[in-house]
Amino acid sequence: MKKILLVIAGLAVALSLTATVPHRSRIPDIPGYKTLKGDFHLHTNFSDASVWPVTRVDEADFDGLDFISITDHIETHHQHMIKDFAADADRNSSYQMALKAAKKYGILVIHGAELTRGTRIFPGHFNTHFITDGNAIAEASEAHNGKYGQDEFRQEEEAIRSGLKEARKQGAFLVWNHPDWEQQAPNETKLWPIHTELLNAGLIDGIEIINRFSGYDPEAFHWAIEKDLAIVTGTDAHKPMFQWVDYEKGEYRPMTLVFAKDRTLDGIREALDARRTAAYADGCVYGKAEWLEPLFKECFEVSNIKYTEKKVTFTVRNLSTIPIILKKAPGSENLTYCRLQYINGEEEISFSVNGTDSRKPIGVSEFDVNFYVDNWLTDVDTPLKVTYHFVMPEKYRK
Repeated sequence: MKKILLVIAGLAVALSLTATVPHRSRIPDIPGYKTLKGDFHLHTNFSDASVWPVTRVDEADFDGLDFISITDHIETHHQHMIKDFAADADRNSSYQMALKAAKKYGILVIHGAELTRGTRIFPGHFNTHFITDGNAIAEASEAHNGKYGQDEFRQEEEAIRSGLKEARKQGAFLVWNHPDWEQQAPNETKLWPIHTELLNAGLIDGIEIINRFSGYDPEAFHWAIEKDLAIVTGTDAHKPMFQWVDYEKGEYRPMTLVFAKDRTLDGIREALDARRTAAYADGCVYGKAEWLEPLFKECFEVSNIKYTEKKVTFTVRNLSTIPIILKKAPGSENLTYCRLQYINGEEEISFSVNGTDSRKPIGVSEFDVNFYVDNWLTDVDTPLKVTYHFVMPEKYRK
């Protein structure tokens, strides 16, 4: 009986250990920069979420993130920790708690806050990152409450202007959140006059193109490319992360990839200002071609090239946990090879290339194999294109 109990206890320990194995993505650095992974949109129970700041840090470690930004809602009615529990806290407390907890993991914590205005009127939620005092931003915004009678539009617009200007005084990096959220954009995603004004005034630095609530926003992605805004994503998690991410199926949380000179808060901020970011979510990567191209080169390896008169074979390997979907692209019409190939994270497969008739010699001295990377997008409906050049050995040339 004692032996049976010991076996059961051992199994329980083993199961508990396997249940906490970190779920960490592997995404390589690119030449000259470190690829930092993070979440720019997180809430805690210091506003309207059900998770402690310490748990947000633990989740980030589980997912192998380099940084997080704590972006609790700063409006008075969202301050649930104070309102519901009379806690001795303010709008900076959740950041301070997360910062302290992150030291044991080495995770970088950004001091952020979400300015939540315009709900059900127009898209007016903004994350303010790298702030120094959330209380001052809230005070500047809420100074306009009730000043304009029934003119709710004016009240919300003035509140946004004042809040963002105060955040800018603190040196904040300003991000427009989920422009397509159905509560604010029930029929279409569009730029309102207030957004054009803020863009012209330099009060929007980045835009959230993916949010766990509202999903992928193609309009926001195109605006990021068109208007040179930093591409940002985040979970916007209010519940524990396991309720947002299906870990059992191997899913990864949405992540912003920051190509930083070093792994520091200053490095992240410099990269944001330089727009060296990309988004990774639901098996897809979104970013400017100038950053996706070097990232893909580090993720995708071609090796073991072998030539015969009739074909060329080679091995391709995915060096990351990001899936790669290759689709035959224009420029290779006189070649025959797999037109659509899905390569899982860290998978290795073989490719073969023939001429138009596999029974005959390829018939050219050199050629290009062209692919679209269908799930790596450089703009809306614009996949990354990659080309691999092959030169036939002298004995097989025409």
